[in-house]
Amino acid sequence: MKIIIAFFILFICFVQDSEQLQNLLNTKMHKCIECLCHARTGCYRRVRCANYSISYNYWLTAGLPTLPGDDPNNEQSYKNCMQDENCILNTIVGYTSSFNNLDCNCDGIYDCQDLLKLHLFGDKCGNIMEQFQIDRFNNCARLNDLPRMSTNELCEVEAQ
Repeated sequence: MKIIIAFFILFICFVQDSEQLQNLLNTKMHKCIECLCHARTGCYRRVRCANYSISYNYWLTAGLPTLPGDDPNNEQSYKNCMQDENCILNTIVGYTSSFNNLDCNCDGIYDCQDLLKLHLFGDKCGNIMEQFQIDRFNNCARLNDLPRMSTNELCEVEAQ
């Protein structure tokens, strides 16, 4: 009986600690991440983006987003997440949010362009992007009614 009670207590603690995924499908953030992935890979599919740019450490930094029923302490949960559209979106949002809304292009606004640079460069997001990445992002942004990048200048970003 003591084992059952201990298991029940651990289960309740696990359920309370694990965060449910936010539904980001068909939102403005979804459109932003679609453009972010297109700039990174040339493809609009988030699963391909995940394969190219979301490592296990990236996922850890993102806060270990997991699918319902998955154990965040299990590496298989990372693999499962990288096959799920919404979990990938949550991973990218979690990772980019871990930098405290850093203004990567020094324009005074935290927006999709900042998420793109955070995704590509992490806390070194003031770096200059490749022109083909900017072109891909801007083409996608135009199609999704998002602001386009107008400058690619190096700026001094201070981590918060």
